[in-house]
Amino acid sequence: MSLGLKNLRHSSASASDTKVYLEVSEIAACFCIYYPHEISFEHLSSTTFSSKTFHCGFVQYQIRLQFPPIHDRAAKSIRLYKCNCSTCQKMGFFHCRPISPEEDFILISPTNLGELGDYRAFSKTNGWYFCKKCGVRVFGVAGKWEQTDIDVEQWAGSKDTGEGKQQPVLKTKSTTRTRNVNGEEITETYHYVSVNAVTLEPSEDIDLRMWYEKGWVLYMDCRDRKGQPRPAKPYEGGMY
Repeated sequence: MSLGLKNLRHSSASASDTKVYLEVSEIAACFCIYYPHEISFEHLSSTTFSSKTFHCGFVQYQIRLQFPPIHDRAAKSIRLYKCNCSTCQKMGFFHCRPISPEEDFILISPTNLGELGDYRAFSKTNGWYFCKKCGVRVFGVAGKWEQTDIDVEQWAGSKDTGEGKQQPVLKTKSTTRTRNVNGEEITETYHYVSVNAVTLEPSEDIDLRMWYEKGWVLYMDCRDRKGQPRPAKPYEGGMY
């Protein structure tokens, strides 16, 4: 499968950030990546990458990411982390979570969820989806799936607003979950989307080594629930 980069352009979104839009042909996943305003356009003009998420190309999605992540739970930021719980550890899952699960993630193919493998553990709230054709663990989702027709190129920012080709995609909305807090059953709104970062094709910005070196990747202690998220090293039972 040939990969080609086409139609690189930029526009000022606000005084605080700048958007760069890339449209990549013949790939399994595309990205609309937001860069902080202090990066110069001279640097951006040399940025090229491709994102061939799966061997077979059957599963196609788009995700919108904003770098760098902010290590503050109250901040609107992407989340990059590894968890030492038995589920994530044995799946080898490297979490990459968008700011808005509803607005920053769409599934283009398949539009029939029955064509994806769906593993659920413990409370069965989170679905850990994988490609039935090549076996790649794709993403984890907890939410209500709904089909809608959108102009994917417009959603990704690769063209100006206006009439375009509408196609069916799947998006997620929030759901509810019930959990025990100090002996009391509490029902709350819940929405979760996490893409497996190891499926992203390496590039200047999608560079997992760089993420680690910059301290962007946090390690979570979800196994014993004693330690706070930290960038230095995994907790017991975890992995780099």
